[in-house]
Amino acid sequence: MPGHKSAKTGKTGPATRWSNADPGIEAIRAALEGPVIEVLRKEVLALKGLPRNAAYDKAMNDPKMLDECLRLFRTRPELFANVVTDAAKQPITADHDVLACGRTLAEAVALVVRASARRYFRAKLDFRSKFQAPPPKLSLMKRMGLALGLAHPTPVHKHAAKPHARSEALYQVIRDYLRFDWQVMLIPHYTPMSPSLVSDLGSRLLDIREAAELQALSAPGNVPRDGRVPLLLDDAKRLMVPGKEVIESEILWRVVQQMDLARLFPSSETSLIRRAVSQVSNTHVDVIRSLLPVLGGDIRRFTAFLMIAFTTLGEQRFKQDFCQTGQVHAARKLADRLTNAETPPPCLDDMKRVYSALLSTAYVGGVEAGPSRLESQPRLKKALEALGPTSKPVSISG
Repeated sequence: MPGHKSAKTGKTGPATRWSNADPGIEAIRAALEGPVIEVLRKEVLALKGLPRNAAYDKAMNDPKMLDECLRLFRTRPELFANVVTDAAKQPITADHDVLACGRTLAEAVALVVRASARRYFRAKLDFRSKFQAPPPKLSLMKRMGLALGLAHPTPVHKHAAKPHARSEALYQVIRDYLRFDWQVMLIPHYTPMSPSLVSDLGSRLLDIREAAELQALSAPGNVPRDGRVPLLLDDAKRLMVPGKEVIESEILWRVVQQMDLARLFPSSETSLIRRAVSQVSNTHVDVIRSLLPVLGGDIRRFTAFLMIAFTTLGEQRFKQDFCQTGQVHAARKLADRLTNAETPPPCLDDMKRVYSALLSTAYVGGVEAGPSRLESQPRLKKALEALGPTSKPVSISG
């Protein structure tokens, strides 16, 4: 967000000011710098005791701090009931609601995210301009020559780099894709990206919610220059051996690495992850055929589901349910449940929450046997209890 004017000098701070051309934007700026930051100074520990301007700058300069502030607004909207209001002075919390200034809440959030990103880009990308060497001091003979008209002054370089050239180049190309709360924590990971990479990704940047994936896409060679889709943004058919519905282990390994799915495992030992990838790549063709219509549009969801299934069920159960013949009926039932389940955003925490809950339901002979189902079928419950205690979901597919 832009900086403030100094009361003494009238000059702007290091960050660009909000544009005063739009009264709606000016109203949002005034609210943020005034009543909103006052609420935050009372509620956010790191902002308590700071002067208003210092608290505002601290929140806007630090993505982690801004994320905490936005989370407070989303989880405790009652704290802002007298601050974030519509034209009728009624509190609003939905993104589509219109603020008293005429802008929607979503537009206000986008303005905050963009302003914070701009500040961060400048701090990280333009720091060298603060330490530029001063022009060399003229020698005595040079000064005498200039005074006598016997020498010409050193020409000024007209094309010297602008102080904010690097940050502005990135900001201008990424600006339209900075819209949501969840992007605040990704600002440090947007910073190393080149403007050309952001331009190549375009709106697909909004499909990436994981820092690991941004880092992977920023790595040299991971975004094809021939117009092909980057691996992480392709569909699940990219995982398959050409002409077959069989997972190619090495491509699966690349996706797992780029998504940093080692986070799913208690130990991040490479040998352990490699073993899991090898087993998942043996997923039976019938299971693949059932899952592709549901998850196949996104290589990340498809891969995440299989890896979450492996870590949730355990290796032996995964082999039994996903890698053996005779699983057509159970695989179709699983696909049906995926179709009817919530579609999580491409964020590992959300995918793990949704898919783990779905996989925790047992299947017996292809029949759903979750807690409510078991209570209504005492014989089925008794049969499962006879198997003994287990921390893994039970699945006996017929």
